[in-house]
Amino acid sequence: MKANIKRGKTPPVIDSEKYIQYYHPNLHCTIIRRKPQMPHQPQNDLYKQISLNLKALNPSPAYKSDFQIYTTLLRQKDENLRIPSWYPLFVKLMWNMQAKYPEQVDLKTITKEEIISKNLPCRSVKAAIEDGLLTPIEGWEFLDHTI
Repeated sequence: MKANIKRGKTPPVIDSEKYIQYYHPNLHCTIIRRKPQMPHQPQNDLYKQISLNLKALNPSPAYKSDFQIYTTLLRQKDENLRIPSWYPLFVKLMWNMQAKYPEQVDLKTITKEEIISKNLPCRSVKAAIEDGLLTPIEGWEFLDHTI
């Protein structure tokens, strides 16, 4: 369902328990869709806990900016690449890091202090590329702000 909102008119009132409304920056439009009805499964709790913990890391603005630049450079390198923002790439980096270093990294409990003290590769985009967790692109050497 694609929402058409005319200027000067009030936005449509939707049932927030049944529908989700959001603006999609790549499509330049507001989208309204039904909320998915997912059955409760035990592994969902694990992913929820990991997602909340990754969100709680709250990276610095300079780190976010480096990831945004990296994402833009990736899009320019490959036009078919569909990455909506820097955050999915950050989450992918964290999962790749856990897969590569399972004894050092636990995404359920990881903190900024732990990342810095253990000198983990996710501390900067440059370190992640040097460790092979992200694809190298032209100019990656300058993306060195820490989390």
